[in-house]
Order: sequence, then structure tokens, then C-alpha cells
Amino acid sequence: MSLDLDNEKILERYKKIILGLESLVRIVTTGKSDSKIPITINAHGTFISGDLVSIENFHNNMKTTMLQNLDQKNNPEVYEPIRDALQILENIKIIDENNNFIFDYICIKDASIFVTGSRPFVTPYWIGKLESVDGFSIGKMVSE
Repeated sequence: MSLDLDNEKILERYKKIILGLESLVRIVTTGKSDSKIPITINAHGTFISGDLVSIENFHNNMKTTMLQNLDQKNNPEVYEPIRDALQILENIKIIDENNNFIFDYICIKDASIFVTGSRPFVTPYWIGKLESVDGFSIGKMVSE
């Protein structure tokens, strides 16, 4: 009976999240911190193309970017809470002891975002929910 309930939970999960995509996210999350996989995803009609990276990679970049742009000496009341919040994010486990994701995020580095009717724009990082992805392919889109 317990096995049936576990199977039902797994099936319900994969009605919302693409198994192959989650597997790729697991590879970059549990591999070396600089692991990356070229990918293109479709999220509600918007194509996002770049390198799939771990959420740890994303958090490290966010911490570096935000703290470099804040003046610690002149604005400690702003700097310290942000630094502390980012430190907490670094210490949060992404995968639990049963090898299940706690946070279902997908992070794409050097992301080109293709919106119908306009030129693509590039951003250093893009983050979204795995559940919001409608499809994906391995490899990057090329902009003209």
C-alpha cells in the first residue's frame, strides 16, 4: 500500500514537471559547482536559451553582484541585512536526505530570452520554476 502511495506521488509530480529536465537540473546540482549544460526551454511561449547551471551557481553570482554594488561602510543598515539573507540562501539545502529537490528551480546562465516579435535580449542569469517549463531541448538557440 505504501509503495502505491509513493508511485502515485511520483506520477502526480511528473504530470507537472518534465522528468528529463529535472534529471538535467539534478546533474548540474549534484555535480561540480561549475557544471553546465547548453539548453533551450519554452516557458509559456517564451524561449530561454543558455547554460543550465546549479542554483548554487546562481546564488554565488547574486551574492557577488549584490555585495559588490553596495557600500558596506556608508550603508551598513542596507548592506548587512542583504549580506545575512544571502548567507542564509547559501546554507539552505537544495536536495534533501532522500535525494528529492526541496526547491524546484531552473537556473540558466548567459540567458538569451526570445520573445515573439522582438529581438532577443541577454541577461547574466535567469531563474524560474521547473513547473513553469512547457518544453526543452539540449543546445542553445542562435540569434541572427
